[in-house]
Amino acid sequence: MQNCLKSSLAALRKWRIEDKGAFYGAFFGFTIGLERLLKILLLLDSWCRNRRFLTDSELKDFCHNLEKLHESVGALFQQHRIVRGKKLESDKIDKMLLQFLSSFAQRNRYYNLYTLTRDGAIDPLGEWQDLLRNIYDNDVPEDKHLPEPDENYILADNVEGNPCVKLTRTGSTLQTQTEHDHDQGIMAIALPEMCWRLVKILAPLQALLIEIQEKIREADHEGDGEASVPFMEEFLEFVCEDKNIILESEDWP
Repeated sequence: MQNCLKSSLAALRKWRIEDKGAFYGAFFGFTIGLERLLKILLLLDSWCRNRRFLTDSELKDFCHNLEKLHESVGALFQQHRIVRGKKLESDKIDKMLLQFLSSFAQRNRYYNLYTLTRDGAIDPLGEWQDLLRNIYDNDVPEDKHLPEPDENYILADNVEGNPCVKLTRTGSTLQTQTEHDHDQGIMAIALPEMCWRLVKILAPLQALLIEIQEKIREADHEGDGEASVPFMEEFLEFVCEDKNIILESEDWP
């Protein structure tokens, strides 16, 4: 779980424009890590309340549906009296991000295979770019925004056949190299903010993990004293609620 989450966040922080393929690895790793974390929380809660773990078949009912898992875990916050801070509250983009991750975990991670079979799967990179654009517009300060490409300049270059302007195909649309570079620049600027939103998903879960674990250990102490679960907070030691560290630190996560 820890390696999946950390390596995914590190890949996003270190992403370079020429390496779109790294996104697939980041999506894959993060969704696996998040699924494991959510299932761990359900297992611990069941042990805390009933001194029994959920069975394998009970866990399999969730399959890879991260939205369903997250909703089930969300009900535990009130039970264990965990209050999420205001800066960790979910907004519309956070919900879209969780939906994206859940869709990837269940189906879109096989997009390349479905493309071969013409099964009509949605390209996760297109959805990802839309999410990054929303984050860029919503989260990135105006003074860090890139100047918009000059449409008149682009059109003139195309008409004159300027060899410096190259047309590239993105989805079903033709795009000039100028527009393409602008979109890539937006993605690079928005990625640290995206990492913060991914951490916003993890931070409340970290607090819940620690709380349930402590309750179990208190009950263990009252019994035979043997610890029935290991300490787990170290697995999420990279989760930080200080947004500036995530945006500015060179060695995070």
